[in-house]
Order: sequence, then structure tokens, then C-alpha cells
Amino acid sequence: MLKRFIQFIFILNLGLFFYGLYLQYVLHDQTYQKIMGVGVLLMVFILLPLFLYYRYKDKSIEDYKFKGFNNEKDDKTKS
Repeated sequence: MLKRFIQFIFILNLGLFFYGLYLQYVLHDQTYQKIMGVGVLLMVFILLPLFLYYRYKDKSIEDYKFKGFNNEKDDKTKS
């Protein structure tokens, strides 16, 4: 369900972007800036967080930590 919603938002975002380009280069209308701005805001504040949540919801953060560096640093500060 969430995957389909993310795909829908992505297609909508591409549509807004290309419609803005169409307005800019074919119709020479100045509202293209608003259309493309809405597309960017949609991508940054809705699509990106949903995508990140969907991809990393079942993963452990411990798998992505670098374990060796912090132990060596702690040993040097104790001596």
C-alpha cells in the first residue's frame, strides 16, 4: 500500500515537473515557477521522508555503524 502511494507521488512529481517545463518553454507562461516549486516541495517534504521510512523501517541501525573506530578512540582518551 505504501509502495503504491510512493509511486503515485513520484509520478505526480514528474508530471508537475514536466508540466512546468511545458509552461516555460512552449506557452511562455510565468506560472511555471509555482508549478515546479510545488513539485520540489512535494518531493522534499512528502516523497523523500516516506521513501526513507519505507526502505529502512525493518532494518537495524546497528548494522550500519562502524564499530572499530569508536573503541580505538575511547582507548586513546583513557590512557
